[in-house]
Formats: sequence, C-alpha cells, structure tokens
Amino acid sequence: MKLFELRNIWEPAELVRFLITANIVMFATAIFILPGTVDTSLNPMQFLAPDYRVLFKLGASGTGPVLSEHRWWSVITANYLHGSLLHLLINVSALSSVGKITVDIFKPSRFFLIYFLGGVTSMAASSFAGITLTIGSSGAICALIGAMSYDDWRTHKGNLKMRIASIGVWVLFLVIIGFAMPNVNNWAHGVGYASGFFFGFCFWPREFKKRASPEEAAFFRISASACMLITIAALIYGLLFS
Repeated sequence: MKLFELRNIWEPAELVRFLITANIVMFATAIFILPGTVDTSLNPMQFLAPDYRVLFKLGASGTGPVLSEHRWWSVITANYLHGSLLHLLINVSALSSVGKITVDIFKPSRFFLIYFLGGVTSMAASSFAGITLTIGSSGAICALIGAMSYDDWRTHKGNLKMRIASIGVWVLFLVIIGFAMPNVNNWAHGVGYASGFFFGFCFWPREFKKRASPEEAAFFRISASACMLITIAALIYGLLFS
C-alpha cells in the first residue's frame, strides 16, 4: 500500500490512505518523543506501547483530560493515538477494509464527516462515562461500521450475510482489544457504532437527489474540509503547545 503519495485527498482511495497515514505518523511520533520509556516487552498487547505521559501530551482523551484538565480538543486527537503496535495494526487493518466499502457508499466528504463525528462522539461519551484515559481510532471505525450497517439495512444489496459476517469479524476484534488492552474501551466502540448508524441515516446518499446539486456537494465538501482542518490543528496543538 502506498502511504505517502497523496495527490487529491478527496479521492476515495486517497482519503482512506490519508487517515491510515495519519494514524501511523502519530504512533511513530509517540514512540520517538520519549523512546527510552517505550515498552519493549514480549507481551504482544504491550509491545511498543508509548508512555502514558506522551499519550496525554499528544491528546489522549477521557475523564481526566476532558473533565479535570479541560482538554476538550482531545476528543479529536485521541482518535489518532494508539496504545501499542498491535493496537495500531488492528485498527489500520480495520480502517483499510471497512473504509474502502464505506467511502464507496457515502462518498469522500460524507465518509469523513461520519469518521470525524463518530470519533468525537465516542470519545466524548467515554469521558462522561468515567473512562479515565482513552485512545484509539476504533470508535471512529465503529462509526463507519454503523453507517455501513444502516446502508445494508436500507438496501439489502449484495450478499447481506457475507457483509454482516465481515462486519462481525472486525467488531469482535475491536471488542477483544477493548477488554484486553489498557486505555482502550468498549464505550467508544458501542457509542461509535450507534452514532455511525445515526449519521448513516443523516448522510445516506439515497436520501438526497439521485445526483447531488452543486450546492449540496459544496456544503458537504466545505463541512468535511473544516473538520479536517480542525483535526490537523488539534494534532499540531497537542504536539507543539500542550
């Protein structure tokens, strides 16, 4: 997979690649900030786990950062941080698989809005649910799965049983990770899925004209671009100023 040859970010494949690249870059950044504190044990759940102080600085979310420290921007940045190499690999694999299907259904602008809003909603809910510190893109990925499930429910297109089985495999993986690894939680997974189902309803292409008007297309593109700029600004703020 080509990761760093991004041309038009609003092309479906390029947008999915951009999100995968952003997650990998943030993981590498967390590793290199304090390399001496990285976990190098043979425990696969902890191998290459960044120090919690680094994760906090870069924008881990949860009750502590959001409600105690008032780091509200962390509900965005936490979606791009991971607790170990295995955590990262599972999430980028899920994003690659689920993202290709979902971006084809919803098209790039709506796809990114679902990813962004689903991730923010899942992290905010986790914070208010009492999860002290939480990270990971799985809430946003579960939002994509929820949106895809809404599309399946409405259309029953293709082999629905195969699609549900495929979705179920990734949901199972994400739930297992939620129980097995620190700083990862199933509140984000459940709320992410539910919010994605809702946003799937809101942004479902068939609810609009067969061919979107220029005004509609511009609205979604501007909204998605604004959310992307906010995301980039939050990540830079966490790295340089927090």
